Amino acid sequence: MSDNPLTDTSTFARIETGKVPALRLTEQGIQTQTRAAAINPGASYMRSQGLLKAADFTLAGCPQLVVFPAEVTPEEVEALAVSLWEDAGWVSPGRLRLSGQAELNGPFTLDQQIRECLQLPPYSQIAFRLDCPRCRSGELAEELQGIDPLTDAFAASEPIGLEYDALSGLLAICRRLGGSLRVGPGSSAKDAAAQILSPDPDSAVNLAIYSPYWIEKNALKQLLEPVLGELSTDSGAPDRPSRAQQRLNQEAEALVSAQLGEEKLAWIAAEAAAFDKEVGSQLNQSNTFALYGSLGSGADFFLGVETSLQVPTSLRFHPNHGKPFAIYQLQWLGQPPGNRRLSRVERVARMKVINAFEDAARLLAQVAAGAVIDEDSFLVTWN
Repeated sequence: MSDNPLTDTSTFARIETGKVPALRLTEQGIQTQTRAAAINPGASYMRSQGLLKAADFTLAGCPQLVVFPAEVTPEEVEALAVSLWEDAGWVSPGRLRLSGQAELNGPFTLDQQIRECLQLPPYSQIAFRLDCPRCRSGELAEELQGIDPLTDAFAASEPIGLEYDALSGLLAICRRLGGSLRVGPGSSAKDAAAQILSPDPDSAVNLAIYSPYWIEKNALKQLLEPVLGELSTDSGAPDRPSRAQQRLNQEAEALVSAQLGEEKLAWIAAEAAAFDKEVGSQLNQSNTFALYGSLGSGADFFLGVETSLQVPTSLRFHPNHGKPFAIYQLQWLGQPPGNRRLSRVERVARMKVINAFEDAARLLAQVAAGAVIDEDSFLVTWN
């Protein structure tokens, strides 16, 4: 078991955590968190709130529900929430704040009758209700359908702002802990039934290693080629995008322009330019580079290396916070677009990439004193 099992992110199995309090990393070492964002108030705040009332979740406009297997503990849900939101933490018995006015109410227990009534997965044993102000933008545009299972589930009334942030964060927590998100009836279409979103844990493939130390390109190749195979600066892809890709890019730009307006886009561009100018002196942009490799058909990957002052929320207490990090990003290039089910060949390719990425990330973490972050911004640790 890892030093801090609350943050263990094994791709293949969830690790039992037991009763470990929320911690933070400071310049003085690991300490119990004293801010409201990570207080562990004791068992009374996390105690079961009783049996879930199924009647609250059967009508249109009902709240969303997250469910987990029996072995998942409220401490784990809290720890992952703290990794995503700075102000997350228990605020009273049965109320776990995510961010702002978004809260989880629970945990509740489930019995067989409730599982059948709400058509929940058979493994479901504990549940949390999402209490969040409704923030919607209308129907999902047709050209954006089939890309993201979360937005597809809300095609009739797309969530935005705080509500979307809370829902996407909960879906990431479900992927980490083997849980499911129940989307209320009428969300994907006027007369649609409730939907169950159960993300595949193995779909979180990509990893990033944040390190205070920069490794030069040749030294990095020499270090990682024993686990990733031959690495090259040539992607093997054409320099120019295809006509189809150009058309898709133009359509995406037109859609963004229509939704935000030219004045808003100009303001965003000006803010981005000002930020780049402000931090540019602290970052050595010439060091940015990319390496490409392949583990077989469908298992092509990309290793991008850059420096940045920005870090995920889960690293906000890192001793190097506020200083430039070297970021080593491992990304699978063969991942199929959209949210369709993978074929057997694609699943084999994905597993090859997962194994190689874990070996490479573990090695980089050891050599460069790095912190490994998965694509949901959760900290990854190994034995």
